[in-house]
Amino acid sequence: MTNTQTPASFVILGGSNSLLTNGWVDKLKQIHPEPERIVNLSIGAATSAMGIYRLLTCTELPENPVILWEYSLNEANYVLNRQSPAVLSYHLEWLLEICARRGYRVLPVLLYNKAEATGAEKNPYRNALRQTLEGHRLTQVDAQRLWRERFAHLDADRLYKENPHYSTETDFLATLAAEVIEAGSSARVPARDPDLRQEFSGRDLQVVLPDIPASGTFTNRLLNCGLFPFRSDLPFSTAGRLLACYLIATRAEPAILFQSSAGERGPYSTQISPKEGGPLKQLKHLLLWSPKEPPLEVRGSLTLCPQAMNGRKPLVQHTMSWNPPAKDGAPGIGGLIGLLMEVDG
Repeated sequence: MTNTQTPASFVILGGSNSLLTNGWVDKLKQIHPEPERIVNLSIGAATSAMGIYRLLTCTELPENPVILWEYSLNEANYVLNRQSPAVLSYHLEWLLEICARRGYRVLPVLLYNKAEATGAEKNPYRNALRQTLEGHRLTQVDAQRLWRERFAHLDADRLYKENPHYSTETDFLATLAAEVIEAGSSARVPARDPDLRQEFSGRDLQVVLPDIPASGTFTNRLLNCGLFPFRSDLPFSTAGRLLACYLIATRAEPAILFQSSAGERGPYSTQISPKEGGPLKQLKHLLLWSPKEPPLEVRGSLTLCPQAMNGRKPLVQHTMSWNPPAKDGAPGIGGLIGLLMEVDG
């Protein structure tokens, strides 16, 4: 590290590579002179929509932080699994808009799947992402460039533990962390495109909860929040456009449907894979719109309705699963933790 000024405070919004033991974030904490000024809000297997949730609901951010955005690898995977790039781009634009409004500097940390890094996989998401970040005039730390320029002696099998995860057995991640420290000093607040500024003008994002009290809590090392089980209809008094749903998914949850006076969306699976040895519950998000089916308009009231599918299959998004719940099986232990609404005013 050649810069002698005090490194920035960092808030990490990223995926599972940002949660690895001895991963790049752990290395960042080891070389930062004040590691207590590093806050890791990462959630694995998610996208910028989860980053928005974490940013809007976290109450203990360091002063004047640099936001380290590390969701490019995950979002590339979502595109490969039929998620619309336009949806991911819109959520990223909103995340950058929130940072611009708050005066937060942003430093994208671009990671890649092994198949992308070796050229075996081409993903159109990358070109769209590059245009977005350049449009906001953001400095970037690019793992692919670092590999080519300084670690070409490592073949891909040594650089990666598996397709979506870098190995923690080389010096690569420590060097990546050092580059983040260095680049943090030149990170900037996202430039606001005039057209997007006009589109977002008079709008905001809110995480909304049902009108009824939470009947439980979800607590782990990353999160502590109220939980609303999917056992009966959940009513909301809200208005705006429905973008996403945040939930604790388990192996035995029902499908859910969203209804307002303007229409409905779903039903969506709220289950995770039942594979042996897998987690019993996970924090997940559902992305509730597409270019062909725009965000559901809500004009004062919205209802989340658990659905008995009766042999039909719900919409199953990337990282989710579906197995019809047993007729007399135990109810799920998960539930809703919030909805993301785009609101006016």
